[in-house]
Amino acid sequence: MGMQLWKSHKKIFLLIFLILIFIFFFDKKILLYIKDFQRNYQAFHSFLEVLDIGMKFFYFAIFVATAIFTIYGLIVKKDFGKPLALGMLLTGIFIQIKHILGRARPSTSIDGFFNGPSFGYAYSSFPSGHTTFAFMVATVLSNFYPRYRIIFYILAGWVGFERVEDFAHFPSDVIAGAVLGIIIGKLVLLKIYSKQKQDNI
Repeated sequence: MGMQLWKSHKKIFLLIFLILIFIFFFDKKILLYIKDFQRNYQAFHSFLEVLDIGMKFFYFAIFVATAIFTIYGLIVKKDFGKPLALGMLLTGIFIQIKHILGRARPSTSIDGFFNGPSFGYAYSSFPSGHTTFAFMVATVLSNFYPRYRIIFYILAGWVGFERVEDFAHFPSDVIAGAVLGIIIGKLVLLKIYSKQKQDNI
């Protein structure tokens, strides 16, 4: 299943990997630019701060809504129920890599060094868990509601942007989270569809 996903999207994954490596080396410069921007445009930053408060409720609302949506899908046997349930489970497992790598958050160190295994908030920056979850949900829902694909991915992208602007993550953390979320979403859909195909044989 994983090899099937790799073969069908190999060029895209390689391009994303190169972009991630490129941005990884510019993480510090990007964050310093954001800090200068916040200092020079206080009014705009204050506006984003207000949005940030709303985003904290938004994260919780998305998680609760997704959980309810998933349970509803499982109970009434909607197609999106199983993929979302499996996606949430896999996301919870895969993002634990952040505790193994132990990357310092920007609010802890602008250098973003990797400290090794850590279960503290200060050293759990890479990858972004919020972004991973958001892009997993966007990928799964886009498969069932393609007309809303742009909206799903814009919302997921905003989650990632806000995490960087709030100095909770480096840009590469967010990009890695987005890629991981999309991969998890695609793997889940492949798993479900391949099982359905076998059941129909």
